[in-house]
Amino acid sequence: MFEEAKTLASQIARRERLHEDVVFADAMHVAVALALSDQELEYTKRNVAWMFDRITPDEVHEILALRWQSPDDYELLPMANKTDGMSEAEVHSASGLAKTLTREQLDALFFSDEIGRA
Repeated sequence: MFEEAKTLASQIARRERLHEDVVFADAMHVAVALALSDQELEYTKRNVAWMFDRITPDEVHEILALRWQSPDDYELLPMANKTDGMSEAEVHSASGLAKTLTREQLDALFFSDEIGRA
């Protein structure tokens, strides 16, 4: 299902003139926000990092399918379109980091609190 989700993200990216990684990441954030809401947990850095490990490609694919079929409904979801505004330089930098850092390092970078703990 991961490959199907990536393919759908690519189709959406072409239609909306965005980078496919940005579209995929946006769907992941929406899936995380919805899963946290289902668990009655706040959208905090710590909770987001924890939930990223628990969402499935099927869930991301469902979110992407909604964005493909009904962009207006997608926009109403929590965290929808939050990553769409990333510049090409930001996308390039994030992609580079994703290729060179471990998952734990990425979590520490993006989800650590003010004193540096994840």
